[in-house]
Amino acid sequence: MTTGFGVVGCGMISNFHAKALGDIPDAKLVACFDMFPASADKFAETQGCQAYHDLDAMLADDAVEVVTICTPSGAHRDPAVAALNAGKHVLVEKPLEITLAKCDEIIAAAEANGVKLGTIMPSRFSEANLTLKRAIEAGRFGKLTLGDTYVKWWRSQEYYDSGGWRGTWALDGGGAYMNQAIHNVDLLYWFMG
Repeated sequence: MTTGFGVVGCGMISNFHAKALGDIPDAKLVACFDMFPASADKFAETQGCQAYHDLDAMLADDAVEVVTICTPSGAHRDPAVAALNAGKHVLVEKPLEITLAKCDEIIAAAEANGVKLGTIMPSRFSEANLTLKRAIEAGRFGKLTLGDTYVKWWRSQEYYDSGGWRGTWALDGGGAYMNQAIHNVDLLYWFMG
């Protein structure tokens, strides 16, 4: 049985989602929506799916069972809640949202509609991190009682210029913590339990 996916937000990260879906035998990218119709059209042409210029129309498509949210970080709530209220399962690109209140709204919509909600945290799937997790679970290091993380990533001005939302409080939660360090914090939580 093939599961149909729809993508909301056809920027850079959406292409990674499309590639990942293409690698899953029982997944099929069937639709996309972007608030800029030309972006949806271009993505649809490249990825071989149906472009929608209206989110509600895409959510009404019965072929779309799961929606992946690929909008800027601070613009996840509205399309996620709309998809959940339409009875779709939802995967949200990290972070779930940039405020606790918006996260709570998304979670409440999933619970109210009895559908699944997940956040994309890709660092958990690197071979190095999977190996470390297995070693921790096997007790190789004894009982872990303290963990910390240090983020040494650097982003050039070109990176921030590549999307007007990057590094802003309104759509990125302020910058490096929400956009980069969140991976390390998630790993720390995952490793430490």
